[in-house]
Amino acid sequence: MNQHSQPAAPMTRRDYAWHRMDTDNNIMVINSILLFEGPVDMERLVSTIAQRLPNYPRFTQKVELRRGRPRWVEDQHFNITDHIKLEKMAQDVSRDALQGHLTRLAHLPLAGGRPLWHMTVLDRVNGGHAIVFRVHHCITDGLGLVHVLNHLTDDNGLHCRTPSPADHPHRASVVQNAVCSALVRGISNLKIAFHVTRLSMLWPDARTPLKNRMYGEKQLVWLPPLQMERVRAMSKRMGVTLNDVWVAAVSGALRTYLEQRGQHVDGRALRAAVTFNLREKANAFQLGNEFGLVAVDLPTNVGDAVTRLQQSSARMTAIKRSHQPRATMAFLSIAGCLPTALQHFALNLFTSKGSVVLTNIEGPGGRRYLAGSRMTDLICWVPQAGKLGVGLAFISYAGQIQLALFVDKEQVPDPERLMELTYAAFDELEEATRELAPEHEGAAVALAELGSP
Repeated sequence: MNQHSQPAAPMTRRDYAWHRMDTDNNIMVINSILLFEGPVDMERLVSTIAQRLPNYPRFTQKVELRRGRPRWVEDQHFNITDHIKLEKMAQDVSRDALQGHLTRLAHLPLAGGRPLWHMTVLDRVNGGHAIVFRVHHCITDGLGLVHVLNHLTDDNGLHCRTPSPADHPHRASVVQNAVCSALVRGISNLKIAFHVTRLSMLWPDARTPLKNRMYGEKQLVWLPPLQMERVRAMSKRMGVTLNDVWVAAVSGALRTYLEQRGQHVDGRALRAAVTFNLREKANAFQLGNEFGLVAVDLPTNVGDAVTRLQQSSARMTAIKRSHQPRATMAFLSIAGCLPTALQHFALNLFTSKGSVVLTNIEGPGGRRYLAGSRMTDLICWVPQAGKLGVGLAFISYAGQIQLALFVDKEQVPDPERLMELTYAAFDELEEATRELAPEHEGAAVALAELGSP
């Protein structure tokens, strides 16, 4: 038994739904890459991860069914070196080569019968080194993953074996929500049931190539980061959130992309599944999945950039005030109780209503160091489920925002073009909002509103 051995623990039905969600076309793995300055010291790196990562039991446990119930069970043969592999590069890896390397890894399922995560270390990347960190979604969501990354890393280069006690998973305590009355809970449950029914009865959105049948050939792309202050300035000028700006920019990019491919864009709008965090940030150390996917009609049928931003903000605000996020989280819990085939049928029913997945993640606010090496960039790609094959992610790190795209090439054969158009859409919004009278200048937009998985 390893030194971090934990007793078996029940797995939530929601996490079990994610565990069973893998298909040939969509693997439920969160792919991320951490880029670092300087050469890699593998002995120091492995030692650091071996000391810190097992502080989260899920990283030394595997999933087993016991008496028909899913449980997290300690892997008695756990060995950290099975999960961290060095790939030596013959020469310094260019961005294009790195993108191809990541795409190859993203097609690989994680090894079964052991904890569902893996790190691939690339020793020669852009003058430094990189770690490809792959975690199955059943272990955690985006907010939990950031908690893990903060615990693995330090806020300075003075590395030591012992992690910072701040937010240490062994010292953290659960923040409890206020207890509601039975009447309030009953009304809330009725609203959740209403939204589950409503979502199942939605008409599918516009028929475009984004709804082509998937064949499982994926590609991951990204471009240099945006500066946080640029996006924050846009949000302040308009009195909206950073997430509203993100939704509006993606809407503009999708509109232009489809128009350039000969599609009619002024009719029915595209619909997105947007992730919506439902967890207290202080409870992120618990890992697991605690978020909803909300169905948002993107203003892709609107030509004016400012109007798109206003409509994006209005629709996101309405959803925040509804029970729709909790309804989709409840749906996943129900799906985890169904036979596997029925779960996939129900998931396909829901995901057929939309075309893309949008997520945003609040990453570390300051520079982080792992085993003494400074992390320069953090990029994350979230998986899609069911019939969805296009996912765009927005993650902040140390004053910059990294945009990343993960697509099925049957739906987006030229993902670099869509990524370029997303950056161009931010430029368009910046120019359009600057020309307006500063009616909402100075509106407080909390960075915490980035906090979706």
